[in-house]
Amino acid sequence: MKLTHWLLAGMFATASVYAQDASAQNIEMRYSSLYGKLKQNVKEGHEDVRIAFFLLNQEDGNVCTVHKGSMRKEKHYEELVIPENNELVVPIDSNLRQANPDVTFVIDDGITCDLSMQVIANKDYGQSINQAEIAALAPQMDKLLSDLGGMFSSWFMPEVGGVVVHFADDVSKPIRLSGGKTISVKDSKAVIKLAELTEGEEVKLPQRAVKVTPWIPQGS
Repeated sequence: MKLTHWLLAGMFATASVYAQDASAQNIEMRYSSLYGKLKQNVKEGHEDVRIAFFLLNQEDGNVCTVHKGSMRKEKHYEELVIPENNELVVPIDSNLRQANPDVTFVIDDGITCDLSMQVIANKDYGQSINQAEIAALAPQMDKLLSDLGGMFSSWFMPEVGGVVVHFADDVSKPIRLSGGKTISVKDSKAVIKLAELTEGEEVKLPQRAVKVTPWIPQGS
């Protein structure tokens, strides 16, 4: 999306940005604070993964529900589309970076949410993910994490060893692998380690995955 289109859209926006509900609050930031990291998404070498921003509840670490998002620069205004996983999605555009509009996200009142940057898979895997897909994701996640960390980050950061599958709802039933091993689900997350999968193995998930993020071995 180019700046000219964004400005044009603002011409037709209504004067009222959002009828603020008493039970809602605004989280405000500048476009440049997001663009500086999101611009990595247009680089080559990690087409299946991207950087994503979320708001996490400071109390329990869960993703905060975003009811509305918008950008404003003086009289110019545009609403943002909020996906099901509550990712903070903004267009990646150098012209917008120069304009540097104010970005506002509306969340529930009475909670404190912190901005979190995550590397996630682009694909919606539904209720299954296989060994080949995880093997393809791991080096791309490594590259993106390395690009974010700078030229020396690969010296100190262990390689991605699998993925973390996130679910929308609580899951109590463990995931069973073909070899008889089980993967427990804790806090709506399951760690699937690449080394524990057989070649081509498909992992059936207890419910649809809302996002897939890297798993990095600790103490490596």
